[in-house]
Amino acid sequence: MTMSYFKNIAKVFMGCCVSSFLMEIMMEKASNTANFVTFLQFFFISLQGGITLKSRMFTPRIPLKEYFILISLFFITSVANNYVYALHVPSTLHMIIRSASSPASMLVSWYAKKQRPRTTALIGSVIISIGVALAMYGGATVVEQRKGNFLQWCLGVTILLAMLIVGALTGLQQEVLFRKFGKHPVEMLFYTHMVPLPLFLGIYPQLKGIATSLPSTLWLILSINIISQFYCTHSVHELATRETSTTVTFILTLRKFVSLMISTIVFKNNLTVLHVIGTVFVVAGTYFYFDFFAGRNQQPVSYKASKAQSNLKKGN
Repeated sequence: MTMSYFKNIAKVFMGCCVSSFLMEIMMEKASNTANFVTFLQFFFISLQGGITLKSRMFTPRIPLKEYFILISLFFITSVANNYVYALHVPSTLHMIIRSASSPASMLVSWYAKKQRPRTTALIGSVIISIGVALAMYGGATVVEQRKGNFLQWCLGVTILLAMLIVGALTGLQQEVLFRKFGKHPVEMLFYTHMVPLPLFLGIYPQLKGIATSLPSTLWLILSINIISQFYCTHSVHELATRETSTTVTFILTLRKFVSLMISTIVFKNNLTVLHVIGTVFVVAGTYFYFDFFAGRNQQPVSYKASKAQSNLKKGN
């Protein structure tokens, strides 16, 4: 792996973790601003993309009609995940459930590509699913402590689980377009953010009300959030040109765990025993899922083979 590859991953972690951290601050201060934050992120990413592409944005390398499915999936995922914040699902539970995106991506790829994954990947998927289930059960206690509405919590969890599948389909569709038309991350980033912008007109009164009532402190946080989200999305799209959707999802899952630790330490969220056990299961499942055991077993085999070849040469 080249230095630029690790630099790209570092940008993903830095940009996305900072964006997630600031987003949680926004939700703590004003939980109704999620769609407003998303709108501004979409707007400024589209603006930057338009300036970069210039006249080429009217002649995309990937036909606009081919973007339709990807744009629809991407917009649904963005808005639905924001709506979950309004349902009072604890951010800790929110991130733990979304960390199960790796097995979701694996299952969707298995179904779409008709290729059975490795046995270790299947084992890892089961372990991760158990971890998520434990975390969900622990999250119910947190909701009761916060005096939230249990039906809202159930709806929020259902949306999060559904978005795991939609998110996996998004990554798979992105991979299909790259394979079919070549890799054009800047163009794809521009169209996936620019085309859905008119849909925000449906909630224009809400966006206007938030813009006029938002205090200056939150405007500062929001500005930094937009910049960090810009680097996050650009880094993820660049990474997607180098790796499969499953690998990208794995790296983003690790990023979510880093965000989880930051959230727990800074905001002192209620972390139950079941949350901790669930997180351990998710980590162990990830270890199995990507078959890190195989990497450890390769060195002795390679060493023996190399030694045998060396002795053979001496004999000659």
